[in-house]
Amino acid sequence: MNKQKKMPFVEALVEYKKDSFIPFHTPGHKIGQGAPHLLQQWMGPALPYDLGVMYALDDLHEPEGALQEAQDLTAKLYGADHCWFSINGTTALIEAMIMGTVGPGDSIIIPREAHRSVASGLVLSGATPIYMECEFHRRWGVPLGVTTEQAIATMEAHPEAKAIVLVYPNYYGIGVDIEGIVKAAHERDMIVLVDEAHGPHLPFHEDFPIEAIAAGADLVAQSTHKSLGSLTQTSWLLGKGDRINARRITQMHQMLQSTSPNYIFLASLDMARHQVLTEGKELLERTLRLSRQLREQLQTIKGVAIMDQESVGAMHYDITKVLIDVRDWGISGVEFEKLLRAQHIEVELVQAHHVLVLITIGDTEESIRQLVDSVRHIEKMVNRNPLNDNIYEASSDDSSRLPTPVVRLTPREAMYKKRERIELCYALHRISGETISYYPPGIPFLVGGEEITESVLQYIENRKALGYVPNGADDRDLHTIWVIEE
Repeated sequence: MNKQKKMPFVEALVEYKKDSFIPFHTPGHKIGQGAPHLLQQWMGPALPYDLGVMYALDDLHEPEGALQEAQDLTAKLYGADHCWFSINGTTALIEAMIMGTVGPGDSIIIPREAHRSVASGLVLSGATPIYMECEFHRRWGVPLGVTTEQAIATMEAHPEAKAIVLVYPNYYGIGVDIEGIVKAAHERDMIVLVDEAHGPHLPFHEDFPIEAIAAGADLVAQSTHKSLGSLTQTSWLLGKGDRINARRITQMHQMLQSTSPNYIFLASLDMARHQVLTEGKELLERTLRLSRQLREQLQTIKGVAIMDQESVGAMHYDITKVLIDVRDWGISGVEFEKLLRAQHIEVELVQAHHVLVLITIGDTEESIRQLVDSVRHIEKMVNRNPLNDNIYEASSDDSSRLPTPVVRLTPREAMYKKRERIELCYALHRISGETISYYPPGIPFLVGGEEITESVLQYIENRKALGYVPNGADDRDLHTIWVIEE
């Protein structure tokens, strides 16, 4: 525990700065002296820590000093055997754990509700996706993930699969039966990869769901910047057990990280680990209290409904993800989000009749008060000035249900096939040459190599009616789409 209270990489940076070396190396701003004046104002005392790759300060690609110690301390804190820091976000880590586990000719089981980085990992690895059937809650318009029975049925039907990917918890804080699925996968010699982007805080308070590493998962990617205190773009990957090849993961990690990593970003990961160790229980106790307070106060507002664990029947549930549903107001989530923005409230996600807000260690009594006051103000305004009924009809909860994928080519095969652009109205039963999602949450409704089915076309029409703009499509209006040449 005494070692855990250190910040080895941060301390190494501070000591290096004290030595006052005269830099004849990158970056070109030379410890801030040549940086633009506005950047100097913005970053102030942090700029001298923006250093190039220095042998005295360790190397993200082959760490063996202070950075390796920081990673080892993180692994130990989470009960893992290995930890890899990332300055390219969780996206690069999800890609690395897929590439480090499967390759061309291998099959991997995934949920449809996987982030687009999983699709990228399939392109980079060359593996073939096998999709699991997942549950969807019509009342709330949210994905519930895969049941243990569905996961086992998929594994039984595809014993050739080398690995299975789980999203735990999902964007809405809903967690699958991770212990049961991990146990079933390991009984079939499958490696369990977990996108736990929204779960790095879970181990530090007993009122949160069990974390994936404690549930027995083999590789777990966490976005520390989402619910802990590190800088945006920083994450870490945890590995445990002998089912993984740690050196292979390292090699894939090296391919997907910049060779000029930002040392301030890396230092923020060391700081975040130290913060959650020393202050985590207190900070998360406050976060939980504010989450409960927000839920209770919002439920007193006429026409507002708040999703909870009982209403979705979730085995695991993180109450800091607060879904605010206003279907009884007769407006869509898109319109609700616009009204909140007019009150200077920014939300995390918009779907169906709801918005999602995240309560974290950075929230305060004041931020909660402002959100509640804004929703109360909007409720009075909506009652006085009802919005377009057509929007209400267009935003049926089923419109958020993702189409069932029909895989015709692997994503990697589709990436390198000849393509042609055609009008969307002629695309039925063609093979997509693009991976397209709506963000957030960045879950593809169509991956390259999949058939454009009637349900895909209907999903696009539903999203268009609600004013969503696609991500990944060459034609952002989706009047046209790239398909594989026949």
